Amino acid sequence: MDQVERYLSVFEDLRRRKRWSTDTNILRFAALTIAASEIAVDSVDLEATAKALVNEAGGFSPLSSPIRHAVAAILLRRGLDPVVTVRRTRETLSLFKQAKLQKGGTSPYLAALLLVLESNGAAPSPRTVERMKAVLERWKDDHWWLTGADDYPMAAMHAARDSSVEQIALEAEVIYQALRRHRFSRGNQLQLASHLLLFSDAGPRDAAERFARMANALRSAGQRIGESQYDEVALLVLSGVAAEEAAVRAVATRDRLRAVKPRPQSTIAFSIACGVVLAEAAATEHDLDDARAAANLRAVQSVVEAQQAAMIVCMAATTAATTAATS
Repeated sequence: MDQVERYLSVFEDLRRRKRWSTDTNILRFAALTIAASEIAVDSVDLEATAKALVNEAGGFSPLSSPIRHAVAAILLRRGLDPVVTVRRTRETLSLFKQAKLQKGGTSPYLAALLLVLESNGAAPSPRTVERMKAVLERWKDDHWWLTGADDYPMAAMHAARDSSVEQIALEAEVIYQALRRHRFSRGNQLQLASHLLLFSDAGPRDAAERFARMANALRSAGQRIGESQYDEVALLVLSGVAAEEAAVRAVATRDRLRAVKPRPQSTIAFSIACGVVLAEAAATEHDLDDARAAANLRAVQSVVEAQQAAMIVCMAATTAATTAATS
């Protein structure tokens, strides 16, 4: 079966066995993570893994929120033990404290988790955490009004790479300013896009040009591109698929997802569609001649996983606020 069919099969399997308290949208993103792996659908025990995460992390951890299902899917895909992962994440947060980084809240927790994942389930070295702090400080030098705790996950991903801190900061700023010249709106979403495009195997200026071409191709294919879609555009660029082809595939996948009940919101359908295109590209990474490009694509998948978890937290917060306002 193709990636869309596999995703829909996994999602339906999770939905049939879901607990009443598990939001359907959460299962959509969990299914996307699992479908991109080699896990057999009938071997998935999402709820048991999510429960193990909460039991180990405690009721005041971000894992007590719906994020646990997204994280559980990530651990299932990677074959990591939930109890050990929580303990290593806790150790990493202690390193954050020593480095005078924020250790409370969802974004720092996701950053710590990403560092553990990038260390293959082990706690990162203090040097890596110091590199993460240095990356954040350089980003603040360029955009002090934009850079905050929500940039921790991306800083963690770049801290785990070989590039120097100065190179990371310089290239991110070159991309950001190039995107501004293409008249994309300044702000947090554009900064996120510039941080994502750092994973491109092209230079910063070429990455920005590819972003502009991808956005135009998506508009031509019938997808609205606002600030909230900048990260998806960047991810399609990183897939390595030509702009016109990627746009057509993403929009066609979006429409296939919207034709199946329960029907997802258009924004969620597009986000998942871009994840499917990226998964298809990753499935053929063994054909890539450039080992660095293949490694970057795997790194981008890690970022996608973290963003999905963060998106789930935002959705849960919005739902809770709406419920409180109407009660």
